[in-house]
Amino acid sequence: MDPNWLRKRLFDSVNYRLRTFAGGKFASYCRPPSIIFLLTERCNAHCVHCDIWKNRGKEDSPTEEQWATVLTDLRKWLGPVQVSFSGGEALLKPYTIDLVKHARAEGLYLEILTHGFWTDQGKIESLALANPWRVTLSFDGVGETHSKIRGRERFFEKTSASIDTFKRVRAEHGLKYTIRLKNVIMSHNVHDTINVAKFANQPGMEVFYQPIEQNYNTPENTDWWLESENWPTDIPRVLKNIRELIALKRQGYHIANSYAQLEAMIPYFEHPESTRVATMSHSAHEVRQTCHALSTLQFQANGDVTVCSGAPRVGNIKERSIREIWESRPKFWEGGCCLERRLTSEERDTVLVQLASATSSATT
Repeated sequence: MDPNWLRKRLFDSVNYRLRTFAGGKFASYCRPPSIIFLLTERCNAHCVHCDIWKNRGKEDSPTEEQWATVLTDLRKWLGPVQVSFSGGEALLKPYTIDLVKHARAEGLYLEILTHGFWTDQGKIESLALANPWRVTLSFDGVGETHSKIRGRERFFEKTSASIDTFKRVRAEHGLKYTIRLKNVIMSHNVHDTINVAKFANQPGMEVFYQPIEQNYNTPENTDWWLESENWPTDIPRVLKNIRELIALKRQGYHIANSYAQLEAMIPYFEHPESTRVATMSHSAHEVRQTCHALSTLQFQANGDVTVCSGAPRVGNIKERSIREIWESRPKFWEGGCCLERRLTSEERDTVLVQLASATSSATT
């Protein structure tokens, strides 16, 4: 087994214990195991469940050299951790593939998310040859379903071509990256949920499911699903699909979600008013809820650094080193979780109130 992988697993385990052991008394010593680079807030898809493509104008982005410095600093500080490149569409930046090469040369486990909607397969081949640890492609259905959700003609054909290129280059060069498909369960693709699992059941491929949320890049609305065309109307069918996914996973299908993640979708689709915040924070499946500021490091497209979607920025990589930003960040967890303060009355009546007690206990 790769010794760096063992180091990564140990790093993740130690930081989980620091967040949860003894009521969180050692939380201040945590280092971030979840690291995400939003390289751009621009996108050339027109997805029905995301409004980020509506952004216009020039971005005040860090330079390629500034991004590369952050990657080098992360490796020196944290070791061989996992980092993810996302957006928007990360490949719209001309230097993204070079950053993938740099991250891999530094020994980081680099995941890149892309929609795969590229006529120029030379770009995809170059990305494949950069040998990321994992390539994740948005894949919301088989055939025309995917194209309709993504809002551009021939989207499925181009994404499929990208998948084929990744598979071909991996085989030709003996590379080992995983190809992951990411599927968002919504009204427009309920009929295709199981078909995607079957499509992904190939060597070196897997699928990860997410439940539909409020459109990205829109103001928070606690009742968004009541007026969204993306929210499924046939909830019994959605629940049937989720239970079938659980059964397929037990049969060995390449479904990357944990059983807990799949099972957490059932109460969400049944009663979204009771689990909205936990689903938005991607923590509904966790047995012990902890403040995201203890584990999350997210770089915005302008270089801002955030540690929680409900908290203000804590710095900018153009001004200070990432380690300095992390170690001087406010102790948001000491005042109770900011996500808990956004709960509706329905959510407060559920087990999610444990989110506040788990994080506020870090001060005891």
